[in-house]
Amino acid sequence: MDQPGRFAPLNKTQFGVMILLGLAASSAYLTRQCIAVANTTIQDDLNLTVQEMGWVLGVFSGGYFVFQIPGGWVGNRFGTRKAFSAISLLWSFFTVWTSLATSWVGLLASRAAFGGAQAGMVPITAKVISDWFHQNRRGVCSAVVAASMSIGGVIAMKLTAELMKHYDWRDIFRMYSLVGIVWAAVFYWFFRTRPQDHSWLQASSRATEDSTVSEEEPTEEIATSPVSDAAVANTIPSEPVDWNRLLRNRTIWAINVQAVFRAAGYWLFVTWFPAFLEYRFGVTSTEAGSLAAWPLAGVVVGTLIGGVCVDRLLATASNKRASRVGVASVALLICGALSLASAWSPNADQFVLLMSLGAVFSGAANPAAWAATMDVAGKNTAVVMGMMNMAGTIGGFTMPVLLGYMIGDIKESGGDWNNVVYLVAAIYLAAAISWLFVDPDDTPERAAGGEEADAF
Repeated sequence: MDQPGRFAPLNKTQFGVMILLGLAASSAYLTRQCIAVANTTIQDDLNLTVQEMGWVLGVFSGGYFVFQIPGGWVGNRFGTRKAFSAISLLWSFFTVWTSLATSWVGLLASRAAFGGAQAGMVPITAKVISDWFHQNRRGVCSAVVAASMSIGGVIAMKLTAELMKHYDWRDIFRMYSLVGIVWAAVFYWFFRTRPQDHSWLQASSRATEDSTVSEEEPTEEIATSPVSDAAVANTIPSEPVDWNRLLRNRTIWAINVQAVFRAAGYWLFVTWFPAFLEYRFGVTSTEAGSLAAWPLAGVVVGTLIGGVCVDRLLATASNKRASRVGVASVALLICGALSLASAWSPNADQFVLLMSLGAVFSGAANPAAWAATMDVAGKNTAVVMGMMNMAGTIGGFTMPVLLGYMIGDIKESGGDWNNVVYLVAAIYLAAAISWLFVDPDDTPERAAGGEEADAF
């Protein structure tokens, strides 16, 4: 039985699973975000306009959008072990395809396919967390994964900027594809879809049964580990989806809306931010790539802090609304204020500093979103997480395309670069407001008891 008021210890197998989930996220974002640094180089190589490159950066989200729910379904249907390994191999293959593109159409097609392959990562990851970890650890586990995404982004920005001094962008993409291939092999060897099927946990359970343990000295027994009773029940691969509840639930709609705005704000950093620094402040592409890593580092720090806050608030106050809604709404409000303040920056360094501080608070909302989604979704976590990530792709697709036209117009007309900053600040304010409609206590158990007050 899950008990919100206490922490359960993690065992070594769960640490291994958490590390693998983090490495998957870093691998995915390494191959996803390296294109931001190579942006202007690819434009020159393929003779693309700024507007055409905006579509290239945005079309990833088209494939990502279409395959979110199917990606979650695949994880449910075939098991997270097989599904996760397969999609990592797929996105690695499509990264190579991108490196072979010789035209705008070919580049568009490869990025759309790449987005489709990566679509299953978040819903499958969420299901693994739901299956393998106690609810009091979901904030930290989600924080590790979300932080690892931005760590992958930091590596992509810094490493790609350095590698482009010595290698062609196509060779760099091919090198990065190897990371996902190696990860898939290691994950398939180590991981099991059901925690109780893992040989390490079985050995631990047998050792516990053979020993006498006092109440004052608990061990890593699987029955009392963070793999809760609810989590074990959630590992049934073909669990039917309660679409009636999901599509009528106000909290799920609010979670999806906040995802649209948060993703839109984040996608400035992982698409146009290096080019924006080049155009507005006149820095070189190498300098822009290095500076663009700082907001992503801020997201990493904020995500880890947010994960601790989410879990600590739940453990100490036993209040999911304070833990999820309180953390996310306050953090996003501060993020919007800092983003707005950056409009008055006289140089690139001060601008990046303020945007990076804002990114810290943006990252703090990540674990709250993951935890609230798992709270509300229950056994349908993979699908509902797919819905949230699917909603996020609306912002992820719209923002790069919109910025492509905005930046192109500002360049041609000599307009105000701060219009981009004002847009980002407004987006984070809207995300903060959206959280006021989220009720993380609207669980499937409460709905089954006839208490689902948040349904339309």
